[in-house]
Amino acid sequence: MSAVPVPRAAPLMKPSAGDLRATIILPAYNEAAGLPTVLADVFSVVGHLPGYEVIVVDDGSTDGTTAIAHTFPARVFRHKANRGKGAAIRTGLSRARGNVIIVMDADATYPASAIPRMVELLETHDLVRCNRRQNTETMPLVNRVGNWLFDRLLTFSHGLDGSDHLSGLYGLRREALLRMKLESEGFDIEAEIGIKARVRGLRVTSFPIEYNARLGDKKLNPWRDGFLILGRIVAMFLLYNPLLTFVLPGFLIMLLALGGAFLLAQSAIITPFFGLDIHSFIVAILGGVASFQLIVFGMAAALYGVEAGYKPASWLVHLSTRPVRLGGALLGFLAVGFAAVYIGALVGRWFAGGAGKFYDTREVVLASTALVFGMQLLSAALFLSIFAGRLERLQKGLPALAPQPELDE
Repeated sequence: MSAVPVPRAAPLMKPSAGDLRATIILPAYNEAAGLPTVLADVFSVVGHLPGYEVIVVDDGSTDGTTAIAHTFPARVFRHKANRGKGAAIRTGLSRARGNVIIVMDADATYPASAIPRMVELLETHDLVRCNRRQNTETMPLVNRVGNWLFDRLLTFSHGLDGSDHLSGLYGLRREALLRMKLESEGFDIEAEIGIKARVRGLRVTSFPIEYNARLGDKKLNPWRDGFLILGRIVAMFLLYNPLLTFVLPGFLIMLLALGGAFLLAQSAIITPFFGLDIHSFIVAILGGVASFQLIVFGMAAALYGVEAGYKPASWLVHLSTRPVRLGGALLGFLAVGFAAVYIGALVGRWFAGGAGKFYDTREVVLASTALVFGMQLLSAALFLSIFAGRLERLQKGLPALAPQPELDE
């Protein structure tokens, strides 16, 4: 690849968003060593093709990256401070005008010759990823091991197909990328894109490329950024799998906690090794209450996933149906009413006995628990009612908001 800069020229055209065939985004942070080679390579491939634009996002560089980018016919944007690779990509996306988006690292490790094939594949796919042919000369051992581990983790936890999910050369349809509503600021951006592509059922393909030795200092810290990527994968696993991570564990914990509380409500449990009495009973009751909160949190996570573009799960739609909501609300109302009456009766009996030593602690704790559970059921039913119509429409594949009828003026 040649490192000779292409003389700066006026932009080929000034189209609006979506009028170009492709936008190539190059996130760059202190890439003065590699950027001239990358841009020369890119323009040698697409410079003569109509409908392409190149965007360089300087992520707060201090080595003249912006000045180098301005020597090429590229659109250049600069962050005042270093914000991370993900932030740079999102900035480029917000300025992109192409129907498809190609993202490529600016360190000369990826071949620009792959871009035309990527754009062609994006006519029939939503995401195209280039898989690196790894070797000991171009990628350190710790990076190779880390990529392999993350590939296995993404396959196991999110069901992603293929390999090299953290590749720095990939392309997506612009509308699909915008609908993802990306949040990542750093090197976890590729993990977020891959997971959301899987969640949305996008059409994904890949093909192998040669991976070259980088020019300039590396920016990825294997340990710091590795933990960042791991955190993103775990957080999105919790978000997009709430039934497994919150609802079912909460239900099982509730059964164990309330079962233990029921046994301890009868009498203390004494063994040769330990004893369980009123304090253990109260702890079991609190575990039951906390487990219900875990279930509600799982419902909230599932609803957030729907807002992020995930199709509603069947269990969530079932819980939001009118009979289930009304049944839950009725059960909660009865629990609150019964608990309030029973607590009042216990307190009244205590006063009638002279308000001396109180012996009905277990009964009060059980009644108070029923009161709290009843209030939580009422709140959960109301919470689901807010989203019920939206969930039903999304489950049927209809728009989230019903079209409004036209009115005569």
